[in-house]
Amino acid sequence: MNWLGLEGKKQVIKIKEIQISGIRGIKENLNITLDSSKSILIYGDNGSGKSSITDAIEWFYSDRVEHLSSEEIGRKGINALRNVFLPEDKAAYAELRFSDSRLDSRKKLFCKRSKLTSEYSNSTEEFDNYINTSLKENLILRYKDLLKFILFTKAEKLEEISQIIGFSEVTKVKTVFKKAVNSLKKELKFRNVDSQINNKQALILEQIGQNINNDQQYFNAVRELVAPLKLPVEVKDSQSIDAILKLIKKPEDKEALSQQLSYEKVIGVINTLKDSIENIRSSYEKYYEQYQTISKDIDKFKKISLEKLLSEGLLLLEKGIFEDDKCPLCLQEKNRKELIEELRERIEELAAFKKEKEALEDEGKAIQRLIQNPLSEIEAGLGEKCLLKEENLEIKSGIEQLKESFSGALSKFKKLTFIEREKIIKPEEFILLDDTTVQKIVSTLKDKMRKISTDRKDDQKFTINSKLILVKQAYTEIMSLKKELEILKQQIQSMELIHNEFVKKQKAALSSFLKAISKDINEFYLYMNRAEEVDEIKLIPLGEGDELIGITIEFKFHGNIDRPPDKYLSESHLNCLGICLFLSSVKAFNDSNKFFILDDVISSFDTAHRTKFASLLMEKFSDYQIFLFTHEKDWFEYLTNAVKGESWIITKIIWNYENGAELEMPLFNLKQRK
Repeated sequence: MNWLGLEGKKQVIKIKEIQISGIRGIKENLNITLDSSKSILIYGDNGSGKSSITDAIEWFYSDRVEHLSSEEIGRKGINALRNVFLPEDKAAYAELRFSDSRLDSRKKLFCKRSKLTSEYSNSTEEFDNYINTSLKENLILRYKDLLKFILFTKAEKLEEISQIIGFSEVTKVKTVFKKAVNSLKKELKFRNVDSQINNKQALILEQIGQNINNDQQYFNAVRELVAPLKLPVEVKDSQSIDAILKLIKKPEDKEALSQQLSYEKVIGVINTLKDSIENIRSSYEKYYEQYQTISKDIDKFKKISLEKLLSEGLLLLEKGIFEDDKCPLCLQEKNRKELIEELRERIEELAAFKKEKEALEDEGKAIQRLIQNPLSEIEAGLGEKCLLKEENLEIKSGIEQLKESFSGALSKFKKLTFIEREKIIKPEEFILLDDTTVQKIVSTLKDKMRKISTDRKDDQKFTINSKLILVKQAYTEIMSLKKELEILKQQIQSMELIHNEFVKKQKAALSSFLKAISKDINEFYLYMNRAEEVDEIKLIPLGEGDELIGITIEFKFHGNIDRPPDKYLSESHLNCLGICLFLSSVKAFNDSNKFFILDDVISSFDTAHRTKFASLLMEKFSDYQIFLFTHEKDWFEYLTNAVKGESWIITKIIWNYENGAELEMPLFNLKQRK
């Protein structure tokens, strides 16, 4: 969202004033008055309440405090946000006033029916839009978050950037296109349209001795068929054929013709069934081979359920909640850095296993539908009137056995669990059908159908009427099936074209964006590490075919291109890279807010790097409003001198038992009072 001023120019938001009360270590009112152009430097010892300011601002925007979120505290960390000494009937709040006063708002946290509840004082649509936009921007960096993105898996890096730049929505659209293509292709396979068309063509050939592929051939064939009757109707369209049927029909022929159509329908079902069997067997053989390959190492798939547990452990380590050189799950001694790397590798491996398993399960669902479709056709065929005749009970029994073969295979397949390798049905035992028996059923049905015509071979009108009705019905169904087939193929072609073009644009857009942000990351890192043998830091998209599977960080180390950075860089240099990633993301992602918060981020820096970092902020981010918190006294004193004459407020935060965290009077005000 772009905030526009009266002249239509893009407006950026800075903070004019912050008021906090009852949040974390801040018991009484803490007020920070800023001109919207001023940045602020706050010094305070550990535990003095600096991070309470950051927590309050994070909660104001996102309704959660990430580093407080846990199963024990609560999903959003809200239960730990309210100052424990605050009276129950008093509301805690964070109030922000902005360079655009229309966005000013106080967010209260109070008890209502023994439950913590929050609400904004500003309920305008403008404010709601601003908050929603700000959620997509990077406003806060804590020391514990420095390595978060760097240590993410490739997939997590892609997801993180995707969510920030809205690329996840693009990916969702692409996924929809791909699913649509795959769904249409499966539908084409499920419908078995080609087989149905071929069976109808075979019927036409049997009735009139020739194939029919278009209307002209159809009308010519009908003319030849009805010519002996010398009817006063010219065959030129479907309506004229209907007129002929009306002229030659006889009431006494109705039952015989109905029986013929009933036989023809059952024959069509069985013929289509024969083709379906080949399709099912072919698909099942492929499924069986995939199952056998995967089940050779079935134990790894049993461990897929561990993915969530391992991810929770990794999160504890990455967020610094668990900092010991131990496994947070089993508490065995383990180097923390090595453990993080091992967990990342195992989680990626399990994710790949999960993807394989899901692909196999999808194939299984497709086979179930391949079986279910002809099974439904058989059930419908068993209800045909020709099979209700006593003389056809044996045929009906044979068809019921076919049905049992399909339903039995489907039932066994549905009951098969993924890890029951010994129960997997062998391809040669899947759908036990004797092709000779199937063919015998079809032949018997055709003989009975022909007998109806043979018994009336001397009745020319009946013979012609019978053939014409069967040909007309078959040709009409062929045209309908061909239309359906053409529509499906056109849909597949169109969706594939859209999908392929979309993927090209998606890859190009992401590569362009990553190239641009990589330029800033590299520039900022070299600014602070000019003498190091590290250069050409880049975010690189990774993919297989049309799938983007992740993002990695590539860099040149002593002249050689390598990845990832934690392979060679020290913790201090990784922290430096983490700051550069954050600052680059601020420039790339933050369209509305022209401020950011750095909460104690330089603890691992030596003096030289701290000096360069200060210079970087002064030179590259002079147009931003910066909230800089530190407990490092030497660096605070250095910065105090460095920002003299700049638009900075410099102050200290202290904590006392009565009021909690308090700000000392800003230094420039102290000087004014002398």
